[in-house]
Amino acid sequence: MKFELLPNEILLDYFGYFNALDLFYAYDGLNYRINKLIRILPLHLNFQYANKSKFGEFCRTMSLNEELRNQIYSLHLSNQETDFQIEAFLSFFSLNQFINLRSLSITEINSTDSTKIKLMLSLIPRLQTLSIISSDFPFNTINGTLFIKNLTISYCFLTKLYQLLQHMPILKY
Repeated sequence: MKFELLPNEILLDYFGYFNALDLFYAYDGLNYRINKLIRILPLHLNFQYANKSKFGEFCRTMSLNEELRNQIYSLHLSNQETDFQIEAFLSFFSLNQFINLRSLSITEINSTDSTKIKLMLSLIPRLQTLSIISSDFPFNTINGTLFIKNLTISYCFLTKLYQLLQHMPILKY
């Protein structure tokens, strides 16, 4: 049986295992039906190991396509493998442009970008999961209430953590 002849349910299940970047790189433009299917999925976008050209191309595509941005449910940005990736992403977008974003992971963010993201956090109404990895994030300066249910932090002073928890009343433990 040819791949294109598989039922929609199987294809949607299969596509659900992909990182959005790889899904679009491999299947976008294959045919009309596949294009329609990948544009109705909730997408999980992990830029952590993306090369600069794929990253730039996908950001340009998203900047021209609001519907694609609305499909992004989780986002992972990282300066670990690609320097200044977070800065480049923030030059394309504000996080509140991703109206369905529920999970945000950030790895090795610098102080300038962490300040920008900190200001955007309260503007993401559906954000439930926040992961800050290998970063000294300015948690103590967060203003407003964040409706985060799940929080992962790899590094934080106890005083900053205490201040952070005051802004997250529905955090699960």
